[in-house]
Order: sequence, then structure tokens, then C-alpha cells
Amino acid sequence: MLNLILKDILIQKKTLAFLGLYIIIFSISFQHTGAGAFAAIAVAVTYQMVATACGHEEKAGSDIIWNSMPLSREKIVLSKYLSVFVYALLAALGYMAFTLLLSFVRLPFRIVPITMESVAAGLIGILLMNGIYFPVYFKLGYMKARVVSFVLFFVFFFGIMSLAEVVSSNQSNALLQTITAALHGASDLQILFVMIGAALIFMLISYALSVKLYNSREF
Repeated sequence: MLNLILKDILIQKKTLAFLGLYIIIFSISFQHTGAGAFAAIAVAVTYQMVATACGHEEKAGSDIIWNSMPLSREKIVLSKYLSVFVYALLAALGYMAFTLLLSFVRLPFRIVPITMESVAAGLIGILLMNGIYFPVYFKLGYMKARVVSFVLFFVFFFGIMSLAEVVSSNQSNALLQTITAALHGASDLQILFVMIGAALIFMLISYALSVKLYNSREF
């Protein structure tokens, strides 16, 4: 399992270098967008790494290779789902490294710090985006699923920025008041945990569906 995840990272060594550049560009571009900056960057980095790994595997015919080995399809699918969390962590580490660098170098940039709201919004977006994409990918393969992947990226990239701004806004926000009332006076922190929990449940359902769809494919 760990080897499969490590393999997905190693085949993207060049991509990782570019992702560092993406983080810098996005951080500077979104320096005035507030809490949504990190959430959007996390979604973008995760999307790029998932898409690149899937693209490399299809080009190399990896599905045929993996399925000729004593490796269950459930583990192949699970490795893809777990890799999403690794990519999100890499995005966070890259963002923090750039923020730390700017603290030592005086440049006219203001990088928005990572907050609990931005982490929650980014994680929710990543889970939902890939929870929708992976079943399509495991059913159709990378090439046929590219359009779905492209659309999902833009929907969640901009949508998560808005979500992070809403969650981090003041208590007078009508949407938060509505959600809080629906959850019988739950705090903002409790609402975040509920939303993340719902996204994780969605991811588990997506995993079960992906396994079923992947098991039905022939190579």
C-alpha cells in the first residue's frame, strides 16, 4: 500500500518542482483574498498531482501491470484515495515553507496565514472533488474522465475560496446562522467538524463505488 502511494509521488518528481512554483504564484495572486487563499491552493495542488499520477499510469499501461501481480484491486483503489491526503499535506508544507521564507526576506507580499477555517474548507473541497472524480476515473480511465476532472477542478477551486470566506466571516453571516440553527446552536467549530465528517463519509461511499466499478473492468 505504502509503495503504491510512494510510486505515485516518485513518478511526479518534475511535477513537484512546478508545484512549488504554483504555490508561490497562487500565494502572491491570492494575497488579498483572505482565508480562501490556502484552501484554493490546496485544491489546485491536489488536483494537479492526482491528474498527473493518473495520466502517467494510463500512459504506461500500469493497470495491466498491477492486475497481473498478486495485488488486490481494492488496495490499488485505496492507495489512490489515501494519496489524496498525502498531496494535501504536501500542499500545506509547501505553503508554510513559502510563508516562512517570506518571514526572513523582506518582500512586498502579504501571505495569508493558514487558519482552521481554510484547512477545513480545503479538506472538504479536496474530499468532495476527488470523491466525485475517482469513481469516474476507475470506470472510464484517465483519458475519458479528463473532462469531468477539468470541470470539477474549476467548480471546487472557486467554490472552496468562497466557502472559506463564508466560514471565516463574522457571526452575523446569514448562512452560518442558518446552519447553526439547524444544528441546534452548534458552534462554528462543531459545524466544521460536521462538514468534514460528512465529506469523509462521502469519500468512503465513493471508495466503495470505485472498488465496485474497478472490479467490473477488464484489462
